[in-house]
Amino acid sequence: MFSGTVISTLLGLGVGGVGIGLGGLAACCLGTKCRNYLGFILATAAGMIFSLLAFELLPESVEAGGITPTLLGIIIGLVIIMYIERLFHRVVIITGNPQHSLLIRSGILLAVGIAIHNLPIGFAMGAGLANQPKVGLDLATTMIFHNFPEGLALALPLILADLNRIFIFVISSIVALPAGLGSFLGSALGEINPSVLAVFFGIAIGTILFVTWHEILSHARKQLIWTLLVPFLALGILLGKLFTLFLIH
Repeated sequence: MFSGTVISTLLGLGVGGVGIGLGGLAACCLGTKCRNYLGFILATAAGMIFSLLAFELLPESVEAGGITPTLLGIIIGLVIIMYIERLFHRVVIITGNPQHSLLIRSGILLAVGIAIHNLPIGFAMGAGLANQPKVGLDLATTMIFHNFPEGLALALPLILADLNRIFIFVISSIVALPAGLGSFLGSALGEINPSVLAVFFGIAIGTILFVTWHEILSHARKQLIWTLLVPFLALGILLGKLFTLFLIH
């Protein structure tokens, strides 16, 4: 029992870190050279996240506990992240560059959203490993792939704001911690009320939806005209759907 819980915890930390890390590595490879293409990249990243929310997290949440708990969780998540966003308006980020300040805020807010949603996903993975190992491993694979575009969207604004790479690594590591904690709890407790799990998934969906719309897509809209924004947003949705299809098959 104890060893199984330790393995689940380490696996949760590992898959959470790998997904975010691969996305961050891709962002580092792109680097500041892609500054002129920031609008295109952010629009595509937003589309990928919207797609993963619509085709993966939302259906999983509804299947786990129903539409009502999911909607309740989404509302709670929206309220939480809107309150956090208001607090960020009171925080003065001194960079000497207003655009850098906005990019840093976007990256940190998205990190908060990803951290919140990694907790219930890690919990579901840990519970799956404790009861149905195949389901748990499938969820672990899912975490890696759907954390990749989120890691890209998280790291890219921070890189373009010329933030120190070590600081970006620290933020990415912190974001992975809730996955390990959730996996530990899921493995230790084994079962959770489906409605409660759906509320947690809904909170995750609400937080990421708000940050992606209000921060990531907002930056893209400022840099692209609609005739360019819409195709790249659609491209991101298509890529996200391909990720989902790959995972299903």
